[in-house]
Amino acid sequence: MMERRHWTYRAGAGLALAASALLGWMNLAVGIAGNEDNPVNLSFFVLIAAAAIGALAAEFRPRGLARTMACVAALQILLGAIVSTGPVAAHEPSGAIGLFALNGGFALLWLGSGALFAWSARSR
Repeated sequence: MMERRHWTYRAGAGLALAASALLGWMNLAVGIAGNEDNPVNLSFFVLIAAAAIGALAAEFRPRGLARTMACVAALQILLGAIVSTGPVAAHEPSGAIGLFALNGGFALLWLGSGALFAWSARSR
């Protein structure tokens, strides 16, 4: 039972770190909203900060991390909806759909990480 908890916790942490790294890399390389110089892109770094601050507040315990990842997923969807309906998406024909899909994909990564942390918390 203890081995399973460690495996799910590590997988959840790995997925959260991968989502953070991918989000930061994409944002710096090409920009999520428009090009990399668009100031709206800075708002996506708030998601990485929210995940880090939530992990610290939860003291890296699996139940708290599961809640943190669910909140970050909700923030990702909210931020994606705001950006998808803004002027950045209006300049590109498929901009709103692409932004919505991209943010939905990241939300799934955050939710997957949260599910692994929740599984780890139940395995105790």
